[in-house]
Amino acid sequence: MGNFFTINAYPPSLVNMRMVSITEIRRNAKVVLADLARTKSPIAILQRSKPIAYIVDVESYTKMHFQGENYLMENRKKKLEEINQLQKRVASKIGRQEDSVELIRKLRDGNNRHG
Repeated sequence: MGNFFTINAYPPSLVNMRMVSITEIRRNAKVVLADLARTKSPIAILQRSKPIAYIVDVESYTKMHFQGENYLMENRKKKLEEINQLQKRVASKIGRQEDSVELIRKLRDGNNRHG
């Protein structure tokens, strides 16, 4: 069965995470998956002592998936609001430009008539 490692060479997410080799997965897949189901703790799969994949239980995956979707939806809402604010700022500036253009036309037309 796989070991629990506490090695500083691994990223913080791997510290204290169960790690198993591909060979162990081949030999003991049923045991590894039963342990995953029991502990609900992710397992890192190693190839040549480097993590190449993670196994997570269905419940944890579902939570991560929906949290990710919620994050994306919130992020989209924020971005759309930013776009809306920019559109309003541009519209307000364009509105001022139209006013000044109209003023210049009136001044020009007025000068031509009096000339």
